[in-house]
Amino acid sequence: MTTASSSTSSKRSIRPHRKSRAGCTGCKRRKVKCDEEKPCSNCTRFGLPCDLVAEGASVEYSTRPFGQRDSTGRYASNVLQPAAPHHPTTTATSIPTPTSLCTEDADPPAAISLDNAELLLHFVNAVAATFAPRGSPANIFWTREAPQIGLSHTFVLHLILASSAFHLAYLAAKPESEHTTITRLHQTRTEYLSLAQRHLTAGLSGFTAALSEPGPENCGALYLGAVLTSYCTFAAGPASRDDLLICTTTDGGTPPSSSAPEPVTAMPFVYGVRLVHQSFTPDVLFAGPLAALRTTSSGTSGPSPVSTDSMGTPVYARDGFARLDWEGPLHGLRRFIAGADAGADEPEGGLQPGDRARLRTATTTAVCLQSLDDMMEIYAALYGRRTTGPDGASVFTYDGPSANQFVFGWLYRMDLEFVACVRRREPCALLVLAYYTLLLNGDAVQSGWYVEGWREHIINKVDELLVGREEREVLVWVKEQAAMFSG
Repeated sequence: MTTASSSTSSKRSIRPHRKSRAGCTGCKRRKVKCDEEKPCSNCTRFGLPCDLVAEGASVEYSTRPFGQRDSTGRYASNVLQPAAPHHPTTTATSIPTPTSLCTEDADPPAAISLDNAELLLHFVNAVAATFAPRGSPANIFWTREAPQIGLSHTFVLHLILASSAFHLAYLAAKPESEHTTITRLHQTRTEYLSLAQRHLTAGLSGFTAALSEPGPENCGALYLGAVLTSYCTFAAGPASRDDLLICTTTDGGTPPSSSAPEPVTAMPFVYGVRLVHQSFTPDVLFAGPLAALRTTSSGTSGPSPVSTDSMGTPVYARDGFARLDWEGPLHGLRRFIAGADAGADEPEGGLQPGDRARLRTATTTAVCLQSLDDMMEIYAALYGRRTTGPDGASVFTYDGPSANQFVFGWLYRMDLEFVACVRRREPCALLVLAYYTLLLNGDAVQSGWYVEGWREHIINKVDELLVGREEREVLVWVKEQAAMFSG
């Protein structure tokens, strides 16, 4: 009897079970128990759309940073996760099944950053070709080796993505007909500029940290980081109305050594390239994959030309673009600057009132003439020097170093004294800088999207700062040529 009674009691304790087929499609596909909430807890946990939510219903979404544990102790992915809706509290407790327990212990779904994927893809497919012609060894470096270096040195990868975002921001401001083959994830320039600045900030932080411990094992990454930072700083455009690319201007009474904060400009990073060059021999710096960046007469147009190979032919004749008749105007500028010298020798018996200003003028003149002479070599390499041929006709030749064909070489070799002259708004220095900006054109800097806007900005600012009649007359030729390039 006891056995029969126990059997009867056991049967009565078994709850009736009714199988439900109302679970969501996602749980059915994964073969896990669905709690039939709207949305269900499984879909909520993994950030997946749940078909139990009525079409058109509003669902709040929340984000949790990648790598942060949620309330259950599991790592969350950085996908959007719908917040669980409010429901009346129930006393019923669901009994976990072996299948559901297995699901809860599973890794979260892999997360993909579409923004970063887009930027890397765009860099390989489009941006690299603006740094070096397609098919050239340098272009192969930018499309293959540079991203590979970025995997070992994160700051390089950040700077690659920043340059790509700047290029997409540049394209977003252009008419759609000019880039119909580019499919963009975002539609506005502002969105891409925001991405670019975030990656540039992260890249600069890592680059600065790595620069404090240079060595043969990371010098290539440092060089690459300096070059990319230069491109990005150019592409970011003027930081203010007073940004003249190599520095920001001050009023005439502010000494160049002023400790006032100064917006980031291109010069510190061009000097960063020079610092890396000077710290390591070419055989060490350009070992391995960076060998493709060693400048030759037909190499990459990076900001650090160092080749001493002779060219033989001006770039305009080699590449087939129009020649700029530069010699008359630049020699005229040189005569104007030389005429501003009030004397270079310190008077006997020490400085008298007014002598210090006169000597500063002499120093400024010497510094500006040196910078101008260096720049004239770049004009000569690009557009040739006029000579007379055997038949009496004009012939344009250049037989100097091939490094002079690179426009950024002038910045690379610039004396800090010249930067100080520009910052003090010295008229001669401002004129030299304005003449340099004519070289920031589509012929001299091919595919130079990153320098667009700088020429007009600098010339307009110099025009605003010059007050003397003669100085403004010397600027007329620059303004005329700039209008032709812009047209």
